[in-house]
Amino acid sequence: MEIRVSKLQEIMELLKPVVPKNPTLKAVVCVYLGEGKAVATDLETMIIANLPEAKEPMLLPYSAISAMLKFVPGIKLLKIELKGRAVSLSWEGGSASYPTEDVANFPIMPELATKAEGLIDGDTLLAAMQTALPYVAPPPAKGAAGRPTLEGITLVLGNPTEVAAGDGFRASIQALGISFPLETKVILPSHSVAIMQHVFKKTPRTPPTNAGSLVQAVTAKRNLRMALIGDNKLRLDYGTSASVVMNLIVGEPPKWLTLVPTGDPIMQSDLFAPQMAAALKRVQAIAKDGNDAVRLEFAEGKLKVSAVAKDQEVSSIVETIHTQGEQGRVALNVKYLLEYFSEKQGIVTFTRFTENGPIVLEYMKTPKVLIMPMKIEWEVTPPEEVKEEPAVEATEETPTAETEEETTGEDENEATAEEESAEETEATEEPAATE
Repeated sequence: MEIRVSKLQEIMELLKPVVPKNPTLKAVVCVYLGEGKAVATDLETMIIANLPEAKEPMLLPYSAISAMLKFVPGIKLLKIELKGRAVSLSWEGGSASYPTEDVANFPIMPELATKAEGLIDGDTLLAAMQTALPYVAPPPAKGAAGRPTLEGITLVLGNPTEVAAGDGFRASIQALGISFPLETKVILPSHSVAIMQHVFKKTPRTPPTNAGSLVQAVTAKRNLRMALIGDNKLRLDYGTSASVVMNLIVGEPPKWLTLVPTGDPIMQSDLFAPQMAAALKRVQAIAKDGNDAVRLEFAEGKLKVSAVAKDQEVSSIVETIHTQGEQGRVALNVKYLLEYFSEKQGIVTFTRFTENGPIVLEYMKTPKVLIMPMKIEWEVTPPEEVKEEPAVEATEETPTAETEEETTGEDENEATAEEESAEETEATEEPAATE
């Protein structure tokens, strides 16, 4: 096999994301060459690159050869041969030889039946999935139980096609202006989505044949062919240059896809994103000490942004552009809000549909973002101070000594009557008991 060094360098860079460092199968540390293709896989995702020069099947040790090629001039013509259990490389002025694995041990993907396939706008689809990546659940800690269906991007195929992701506390949902011939839902591993984007950047954009001008050719949408194959795989073809095949995550997509708020909101407010981001940054330090909770209180066309922790409190007032509905208060995660508002320059619509449901954030044509509220203890309003009632003054109806004397008998002496009268007068001068 003969190939230009620069071309092999490009192929190795294209395949890099799927070459594992510590694989369970030793052969996958190599790149497969043969049948006009270069193939690499981590057993979850596979990249297949078109390489007409590759005819004889062999495995190239990825790490050693890619490191060596950095120091070989790109214009050199490279000759690659398989010699027993070693692969030999030679070029004008140099040569190298490396031990390799048996080509029979490399997992070549068999032909799989196609369930459905169609052309899809790659620019729109991959940009939407890339935007959704920050919202997937992180991988579980070592020894902890994971949530696989939350650790990937949910693709709702059909017309329209939707891209969604969520970690249980927030979610990103975006309806795309593209369609797919089969209505179904699949979950793509986040690692595979990143690989799809990598290949998209590394493969050439093929101009449409009907482009009338250079501008039309450059700005034309890049269509990719997407197919559901086998029992649980997705293949994405980048023209004739490369393909990505991945194992889909098994399981039902998260139920929150059906819980997106609908109907009339109870409150909606338009906020200027840079002003909101500045207010959040002011309270962030104290919010971190208070379980990351930031308090938002809407009233009279203004928003009070505050945080409370360890006898500390900081607040900032944000002027809302327009607010309608029942104004109230809600606590949200300050990190989630900052990640959202820090990237925006225009007006963000903040909507609340129910008291305990998610807050919905919308900005231009970006995904709709849902954030669940946090449960916190709001300040308890102290009860109104109860005023003391004035002491009761003696009136004509107030019992007197003479009344007592009539009640207890006329034979009581005058001294006893005066004592009782004095005691009763003293009692009436005490303040009334308050509740």
